[in-house]
Amino acid sequence: MKEVAPTYEEFYKEVKEGFRFWWKSLSEKEVDDYLHSEEEKIRRDYQTYLNEFNKGEIDRKTFMIGGASSVAYCLQLMY
Repeated sequence: MKEVAPTYEEFYKEVKEGFRFWWKSLSEKEVDDYLHSEEEKIRRDYQTYLNEFNKGEIDRKTFMIGGASSVAYCLQLMY
């Protein structure tokens, strides 16, 4: 059975959890406001990982762990 790609919502949630790991002192609203301001980047990176997934270059686990955590890490550095 073929793996199903993560939805954008699943990916975004994982990115948010990863970002919160680095910025525990921020309120939920501050995190949401920041991530919404960077949504273009998150969507662009999601699409990149989705393309790799669809080509068979990465699996779902790599998409959700490696991909989402790298986006979260980048965002926390940019904050």
